[in-house]
Amino acid sequence: MVKNKEATDRLDALTATRGIAAMLIVIFHFGLEVFPFSEAQRFFSKGNMAVSYFFTLSGFIMCYTYYAKPVSYKSYIVRRLARIGPVYWLAIILSLFTIAQKENLLTATFLNVFFLQSYIPGYALTVNSPGWSLSVEMFFYLLFPFLLNVYRAKPQRFVQASVILYAISQIAHLYFVKYSANSNAMHELVYYYPLGHLNSFMIGMAGYYFIDKPLPKGWASTLFVLAAIISSLLWLPISKHNGLLVPLFVLLILMLAKKKGVLLRKLGLVWLGEVSYSLYILQMPVYYFTYKLNNVMKLNSNVFFIFFIIILLFISHISYQYVEKKLRR
Repeated sequence: MVKNKEATDRLDALTATRGIAAMLIVIFHFGLEVFPFSEAQRFFSKGNMAVSYFFTLSGFIMCYTYYAKPVSYKSYIVRRLARIGPVYWLAIILSLFTIAQKENLLTATFLNVFFLQSYIPGYALTVNSPGWSLSVEMFFYLLFPFLLNVYRAKPQRFVQASVILYAISQIAHLYFVKYSANSNAMHELVYYYPLGHLNSFMIGMAGYYFIDKPLPKGWASTLFVLAAIISSLLWLPISKHNGLLVPLFVLLILMLAKKKGVLLRKLGLVWLGEVSYSLYILQMPVYYFTYKLNNVMKLNSNVFFIFFIIILLFISHISYQYVEKKLRR
């Protein structure tokens, strides 16, 4: 077991990366045509891959938190719901005020409330579109205690199985992508169905196996070469949505966890990471209401985006302090 101070340093560094990932997704949704992101649009247009980073980090953090503890399934699920439920449901309520199309709204709302939208083609992006990833995350949470028991029993076999699942998942995803272009139902099955993202979560879990293993000689240069090879996939015209880059993500997570990432804390990015969940799940309704406000203010696109980010950060901070933290307790 690591010392408390060291554990805090590790988690702070990883929390900071969560904030960066959430901002990349917000830019992907709303800022691609805004300076300076428009000048590097080729990079920021791939910001949706940060969702796979969330899944990978989630698997790692869940193991970090629970690997050495007994897990009572009932209390564990209650804790997970207390962690993600309140702001998630608040986002649904706010989003209902933004929806003009009422067809199938009752069904869509029901599925969203119970984290089921990603299982049903045609509903994955309904009500509050970022919520699809929470539907997937809840699937991971329900499976995690069972996966953890297998992991504890045979850690090396679990790591091997995770790598095999990753390889099979990527081959299957790239194969079925070509059939998804002309069918919305097939598109949602290929891109949003929870099983398609399990590889990211399990690779994150597998990464925990190496947390207290000594770093081999020449690890820095090896890591650099691996990162360069995997990063080159960014520029290939293939889908990366379902975790193609998770080997790079887990390397980043391990590097920060081992070296503690003090710089990220000094830059104030831990706060951004703390509010990142609210930032991510509230982005759509906040954008809608801010956009309506801009009908009166008439700000140009660049200034409006800055205004929107300020409002989103402020609301995310309030949500974190008075919804997430309060109701979690």
